[in-house]
Amino acid sequence: MENNLNIKTQNKKIELLAPVGDERGLKAAVNAGADAVYFGTKSFNARVGAAENFDEKALEENIKFAKLRNVNVYITVNTLVYNDEIDKVLPLIKTVSDFGADAIIVQDLGIIDIVRNNLNIAMHASTQMSCNNLDSVKLLKSIGIDRVVLAREMSLENIKYIRDNTDIELETFVHGALCVSFSGQCAYSYLHGGRSANRGACAQPCRMEYTGGKTDYPLSTKDLMTIDIIPNLLESGITSFKIEGRAKRSEYVAVTTSIYRHAIDLALENKDIPIQKYRESLMKIFNRGGFSQGYYYNSKDIFENYKPSHDGEYIGEVVAYKKNKIHIKAEKELNVYDGLSFGDSGQVGMQISDLYKDNIRVKRAKGNLSFSAVIKNVNVGDEVYRTTDKLQMDEADKIIESDNFKHLLDLNCIIGFNDIDDNKKIKLVVKSKYDGRLNNIEYISDYTLQEAKTKATTKEDIFNSLSKTGGTVFEFENINIEEKFKNPFIPVKILNEARRCIIEKLENVLMQSKKIDYNKDFEKNINYPNTNIKVLITNSEEKINLYSDIHYDKKILFPNVYDENIIKLFENKKIDGIILPHVTFDKDIEVIKSIVEKTNNMIVICNNLGHIEALKEKAILWAGIGLNAINNYTVDFLYKLGVDVVISAIEAGKNLKHTLSIKEGLIPAMNFAFCPKSMSVGCSKCKEEDIIDHKGNIVIFDCVKIYNKTSFILENIKNKTGEIYIK
Repeated sequence: MENNLNIKTQNKKIELLAPVGDERGLKAAVNAGADAVYFGTKSFNARVGAAENFDEKALEENIKFAKLRNVNVYITVNTLVYNDEIDKVLPLIKTVSDFGADAIIVQDLGIIDIVRNNLNIAMHASTQMSCNNLDSVKLLKSIGIDRVVLAREMSLENIKYIRDNTDIELETFVHGALCVSFSGQCAYSYLHGGRSANRGACAQPCRMEYTGGKTDYPLSTKDLMTIDIIPNLLESGITSFKIEGRAKRSEYVAVTTSIYRHAIDLALENKDIPIQKYRESLMKIFNRGGFSQGYYYNSKDIFENYKPSHDGEYIGEVVAYKKNKIHIKAEKELNVYDGLSFGDSGQVGMQISDLYKDNIRVKRAKGNLSFSAVIKNVNVGDEVYRTTDKLQMDEADKIIESDNFKHLLDLNCIIGFNDIDDNKKIKLVVKSKYDGRLNNIEYISDYTLQEAKTKATTKEDIFNSLSKTGGTVFEFENINIEEKFKNPFIPVKILNEARRCIIEKLENVLMQSKKIDYNKDFEKNINYPNTNIKVLITNSEEKINLYSDIHYDKKILFPNVYDENIIKLFENKKIDGIILPHVTFDKDIEVIKSIVEKTNNMIVICNNLGHIEALKEKAILWAGIGLNAINNYTVDFLYKLGVDVVISAIEAGKNLKHTLSIKEGLIPAMNFAFCPKSMSVGCSKCKEEDIIDHKGNIVIFDCVKIYNKTSFILENIKNKTGEIYIK
């Protein structure tokens, strides 16, 4: 069956983007066929503690390794940055640019503004920027972003709509871990332990066990897997297919990258993808209770509520455990050195050191098997899962160590080239049938040819010296030697130097990166507002009335439904404005616009960049906590974008000038695209329930949010920062 693809990006190369956590992971990604890789340095990236990452020396070496093999490099600078860190992050970005990185992946609006005014490197908007609508994409493009990593919660329908209405590059995740909360909008880890996900320190509370609810792991999601919908993704117009997994081992990178490389290539050739074969391989390398297609088709199978760790591949069950030997009935072949886990929890595991079938020692077998074991808590009837497949690991190792990439080139060597002083020189000209960048690269030696007094340098001598490209990524398929100077004597060191110099020129061409001329036309002078005010935010009309005897300069409603009632409350001066949800798709923005356009000078608190773009000149815009203002540069940039007031991020604390700060209230710890309870155990009519995490923290599990049970309180606000009370 043919796919007959209609690729919307047919004039652009479809990019496979692989994760890298260390040097071996980079080799895995490059040698498995990635078109681009993304990795971080030792600071200012969202996997600082989870991946090894690269120091400055390793950064330069590994950027070069990738780029010489035609692989683009994107460096993650995707955390929020405090004021006192700006002087550290800017030199880092300059270094990254100087080393030849093709782009940085960014989250912080202040960093975006500084880079666009001072540096010359492409910027990709991180998924942490919660870009989930067309208006946010348009705004990001207008400020100099040349690629947007869309929110994981986007459906294919949403993506196609954005693709049809903008020409910016779009990147989406196709495989790996899913966050239950919108990336960039999760405060749980910070509110319960001070570890901010927006600062690369997420404690992953979504993977923890909870009590009080209907399941043990109500927030743990399956991993994303899209092998079976690759043709659909290609047709949607996505530019870059991104694999998650910088914290995973290098073998994971090799296996996933290789599989998606082959799947994409097969789809582009309108050939069938061996979905079941690839799925089984992906299950073996890592899965959490199987896989999900994520939000591409609004799937209901996103959650894995019983175990957050690697499930592995089902093998069989335990039939006996005696005399330090486990006996199992295996439906699939096992290998010596495979890793196994037992039971539903997967907490008991081991590696096979010896393997017997019918009491005969074997290296690989299925059926009635036994192997030595000294572990506890394994019982007859326990399910057996393979968590590490030795053969798969061996194949992954072969990929990692392969490094067979070569630029195949034609070399024309002219012996006796006339230079401007009429001296006779050696000229090398490289031509490439495969890469236009490497076409007609020239080198002319400084050496002036001399006639041989004794033994002349032969064509064979020249060929032998020029063809020694071992240890490089270049290979001269054809070497043509033109002798215009007869009977020359050329020292071997001169020929070797010529070869090295032309290779250096080729390397310099490959190390070049995209240069950007940012548009700065929209900027305006900042007139800071009076933020020394007291603001009430509440979610019901009843509470507005309840607090009517307390003086608040502004009263803001966080409505459950965005409808005509908002207009009535505003016209009757019950409220001064509304706050918009962190999760806002295009259809939601149209509803909100239709309401706001019927009011005059209503305050609208924006929690997404799309709100600012869609509602500019239609309302008094305040930047909410969803826009993550954590430093003065972000505050100023938001004012340049046209907002009237900025509310500082929760992580900003109490020292951010010209902002309002949340003084007290129940703050959303997580924001969901859909109700996790509805997806995992069925709709419970939006009844709130208390669940308790492993630390004893009680949180309110609502339909599409989780709130703190106890009120957030910010002490000792300074710098005349206004106060917001959430009731």
